Amino acid sequence: MKDLSLNVSTFPTAHCAACKRVVLVHVTLDESDRERRCCVHCDAEIGEPVRWIKAGELEQEGYYFGPPPEQGAEGGGCASGCGTCGTRGH
Repeated sequence: MKDLSLNVSTFPTAHCAACKRVVLVHVTLDESDRERRCCVHCDAEIGEPVRWIKAGELEQEGYYFGPPPEQGAEGGGCASGCGTCGTRGH
């Protein structure tokens, strides 16, 4: 049976000023146990509003599900140019 979870799931995204693109957002706690929204690539704090998008829209932002697409001469990663994808284990 085909997994339909991606059709109903949504993902938090926002523009990251450091990466200069729309990225996935994760939540972490600061020293005072306050929530911080951060970029999954560079961990920079996100000041922009979070937008929840579906899998198809997420793929339009350069993310993918399943086997990785063919890589070009640039190598791996998300192609944002921030340089963290090859070094971080997300």
